[in-house]
Amino acid sequence: MQNVTIRKGNKVFSDAKQFPYGFKKSGDFSIAEANILSAYGDTLFNLEFGSLLPENEEEARFVKVVRGEYEAQSLLEKAWLKYVKLARTRRNFYTMHSTRAHDTDVAEDVDYDGSDLEIEA
Repeated sequence: MQNVTIRKGNKVFSDAKQFPYGFKKSGDFSIAEANILSAYGDTLFNLEFGSLLPENEEEARFVKVVRGEYEAQSLLEKAWLKYVKLARTRRNFYTMHSTRAHDTDVAEDVDYDGSDLEIEA
């Protein structure tokens, strides 16, 4: 990874609600991205929400990237934006079974009186 002047977080960053098994095991992030989020995520989170003020040009640029003023260039900026997208937007889940099949009115279309049943003793 390139030389980063953004401060490392005071604690390891995690998001147990969205990624309960961690960033590495989520399948959404590369190992490098997961390491960045764990190491720098606390600082990036606080910079994004304004509870930490930027101390250098790279941190000031990161704040502008998060606001949409600049396009992400560094791996750190891209990893954070990817995290934000995955953690804060609703994910679609697809199944192999559609609930639409249960909503059909097939049973109502057929008048069945059971007269063709043969019962053997």
